[in-house]
Amino acid sequence: MNRLLFLLGALLTGTAYAQTAPAAHTAPPALVKLIEGITNKEFTPDTTVAGLSNDEIAVVTKEPIANWSLPQTPSPQLSYQNLIVGKQSYRLVVVKNPQVSLPTATLLHYTTAEAKPEIMARGTLHPAAEKAKD
Repeated sequence: MNRLLFLLGALLTGTAYAQTAPAAHTAPPALVKLIEGITNKEFTPDTTVAGLSNDEIAVVTKEPIANWSLPQTPSPQLSYQNLIVGKQSYRLVVVKNPQVSLPTATLLHYTTAEAKPEIMARGTLHPAAEKAKD
């Protein structure tokens, strides 16, 4: 009985660890470029985006940055911008946590107005690197 409980505990602990392990820092390069263009900061993804088709990525990335709304800031720690393409909408949320030095950006996709958002990309924003003048 003790072996069974130990085995069950080890199995659950291993499963929890697998769910919280860091993701393989991959996001489609087009989404990274889009977020960097909107925020004017370097974007380092920290969440793997699974299940995105090339068509879904193409819809949001082919729209010019000028079509995104102006930044809305309901609080000093939160800002967001929206893009509506047909019946689908996208939202880029930037959260500035006072305990963390760098803000976090999350790109969300809404398939319909009533649908729950799907995360397309999430990561950290870094100040844009100065380009050396030659």
